[in-house]
Amino acid sequence: MRKIFSIGISFVCLYIAFQQFNLDNLSNVLLDSNLSYIILAFIITGATFVLRSLRWQTLLKSPKSLTLHHYSSTTHIGYFLNNILPFRAGDIFRAKLLSNHDKEIKMSYLIGSLVGEKIIDLWMIGLFTIVLIIMGYTDLFGMHFIFTVIGIAFISSLIIFGRQSLSNRLLIKLPSLSNFIAGYKLVSDNKLKIIGWSVLLWMSFLGYVVATLNAIGISLSIQQALGLTIISSLVTSLPIAPAAIGTYHLAVIYCLHNLYGVPVETAQTSAIIMHSIFLLYSIVVGYLYLMLENLSIKKITSDN
Repeated sequence: MRKIFSIGISFVCLYIAFQQFNLDNLSNVLLDSNLSYIILAFIITGATFVLRSLRWQTLLKSPKSLTLHHYSSTTHIGYFLNNILPFRAGDIFRAKLLSNHDKEIKMSYLIGSLVGEKIIDLWMIGLFTIVLIIMGYTDLFGMHFIFTVIGIAFISSLIIFGRQSLSNRLLIKLPSLSNFIAGYKLVSDNKLKIIGWSVLLWMSFLGYVVATLNAIGISLSIQQALGLTIISSLVTSLPIAPAAIGTYHLAVIYCLHNLYGVPVETAQTSAIIMHSIFLLYSIVVGYLYLMLENLSIKKITSDN
């Protein structure tokens, strides 16, 4: 039932986003795209995974038994699973896979670190939004934008901290108050390094948006790129549609077309390209890590 709901959300969002879509326009844009920026976008995507791994390693005060390779492997596999499983289930399996590398680390501790990651990302979204306000960019978005960000952040928080049925299936109580407190404590124990990695990570998100849009000839101001980064990241964090298919596209099209005045055909093409680069990287590299670790999707999801 959960899978049907998740796929249904994707179909509805895709239908709304691409009611009037010209496939020839996509082909023409792809043929005319700047390959250098496309390659740069792939490199930045890889960098975001490294930064996520480094931040997670810092959050957990990594024991000597766990190296950056373990964090990178489980992070890539987790995101690979997010592409095929509903409700971002790969995030939870990511913790489970890391625990397999070191049995002494308690699952509650690992779940606390995942909660800590979500707390940090919500902080970063708030920080970036404040930066936009300070830069006076509310003149374009108005309170409409502010309420959009706050609303999506609130919904994200409810869903992120409310996946009880999935966590029960994995014998993990998420979210319990103790896990939330553990996650907050992990963040507060290593504030400076964690904030440092997080700032670099979110600057990479911003760089990805700029690179992908420049690849197809769209030039945004830094404020506009920052606004698109905030909205697309918020929607991606919603554990609803597998691989954020549909939800991500609708958010990007809404931001580019409705808020920035980009022609709808160009906004649609941009959404497809922005989503596809990340999706292709996470599938290919995630699958390579699966083979490297001698794992399979069936083995991971059935071994609870």
